[in-house]
Amino acid sequence: MSAIRLDRPHQLDKPSRLSALEQLCLHLRDTLGAEVSRSDCTLSFEGKGFFGEVTIGPNSIEGEVRLGLLMRPLKGAIKREIEAGLAQYLDGASLGEDL
Repeated sequence: MSAIRLDRPHQLDKPSRLSALEQLCLHLRDTLGAEVSRSDCTLSFEGKGFFGEVTIGPNSIEGEVRLGLLMRPLKGAIKREIEAGLAQYLDGASLGEDL
């Protein structure tokens, strides 16, 4: 298994954190076809060729996405997409922009 680790600070208030988690949940389900479970501020997910967990705490987001054998060649592209999403949702939200 190949892993992508997440660790990024944010300035989201609690309602914004919960909204971001809900949006991530919908994206994982609708776009990637993943099965997702939520416990407080943590999402656990599993799809074809990947699984992982993401937690949004008061000051940072942490998580890990593990890629299966067929997804490994796409690791760079997947990591770039994750980083772009984090920039859009976390940085934009911390500046008061719409999520």
